[in-house]
Amino acid sequence: MNNRSIVSVAIVGAGPYGVSVAAHLKAAGVDFRIFGNPISRWRYQMPKGMFLKSEGSASNLSDPEHQSTLADYCKSTGTPYADMGNPVPLDVFTRYALSFQRTLVPNVEEVMVTRIDREGDTFELKLADGTTVNARRVVIATGLEAAENMPPELSGLPSELVTHCSLYHDLSCFKGKDVTVIGAGQSALETAALLAEQGVDARLLVRESTVAWNAVPKLGKRSLYQRIRRPESGLGPGLQVWAYCTAPVMFRLLPRAVRFERVKNVLGPAGGWWLKERVVGHVPILMEHAVTRAEATGSRLTLYVRRPGSGIASLTTDHVIAATGYRFAIDRLPFISMRIKSLMKTEQQVPVLSPYFESSIPGLYFTGLASAHSFGPSMRFLVGTDYTARRVSGHLAAIFKKSHRTVSTLAVQRAADGD
Repeated sequence: MNNRSIVSVAIVGAGPYGVSVAAHLKAAGVDFRIFGNPISRWRYQMPKGMFLKSEGSASNLSDPEHQSTLADYCKSTGTPYADMGNPVPLDVFTRYALSFQRTLVPNVEEVMVTRIDREGDTFELKLADGTTVNARRVVIATGLEAAENMPPELSGLPSELVTHCSLYHDLSCFKGKDVTVIGAGQSALETAALLAEQGVDARLLVRESTVAWNAVPKLGKRSLYQRIRRPESGLGPGLQVWAYCTAPVMFRLLPRAVRFERVKNVLGPAGGWWLKERVVGHVPILMEHAVTRAEATGSRLTLYVRRPGSGIASLTTDHVIAATGYRFAIDRLPFISMRIKSLMKTEQQVPVLSPYFESSIPGLYFTGLASAHSFGPSMRFLVGTDYTARRVSGHLAAIFKKSHRTVSTLAVQRAADGD
């Protein structure tokens, strides 16, 4: 194989994590190729009219000089912005992210990777256009792709009756219908609010007895005691979430059971502080309603739900939207070969990662949700892009710099030997 045809790094995915890693590799002088549809989930799968749950200061992509932040973009375009207390509209973030990509990573190749396998000491990537690329290292940055969590009680039902909330950029298709949203997190609450605001007869089913709401951010100067007791972070105030943001590598040292429990429960289902007034009093919320099974009844769906002290009740609706979150599982990524999957060390279908995001397959890295069980809850959010991009790119740059020095030394030695 001609070494000139081998790229140093291939990045699979052009969302926030992929383009952030690419921006850092470009600055470090590492040659790479990046594949995917830029910022596609934000452009095509999140509902129009939504706002980001994260505050403005925690909604950045990562560049080496911190000069391409959301604040910088908003200032240059005259768009209203605040670090805290001013929810970020989806369309503003999308325009910012695309501007970041087009400026810092203009070489995104808008073609999908259909298969990754190991080929000798490199990886072979097959693309949807029929071409093949070989790379020494591969960074998986596919975000929430193939991670949609559908409750087993709803699995196997017709898509005309049951879908995951990730499918909808435009909810107007439900006008005139009766829709039941299942879940208690931001996606469920905002989907229900957006449906109701468009005149859809919508309701929310929640398993728990309450719905949690994030606290309204406290603006203004904070005392030294407050800053020490509850330091601010990209995940909100508090020592615990501050630690998750500032020292993700330390999270790896926790016992596996603790890591998995904290990824699941820290920053669990809750609505943004600004969303509460759009939901309470506007969307019927059925608390402590747990779906036990569902069945199609003609063109509608009947849900059987368990209620405390009331046994099983039925509810018929035109459509169910499952806003039930995301769970990464390596077996669900269709483009990674079975050989790689069978050789990779995992914990509950999640790759075990080194301090540099490298899996047990040398040269294969995972970012975003796939890395959360190694580096903590911040990897589920935009705030995790900066640590990830710096850690991964720094490691790769060091590897290729060392390799270049070795090659240069060998060349000098050969020249001295008269070869």
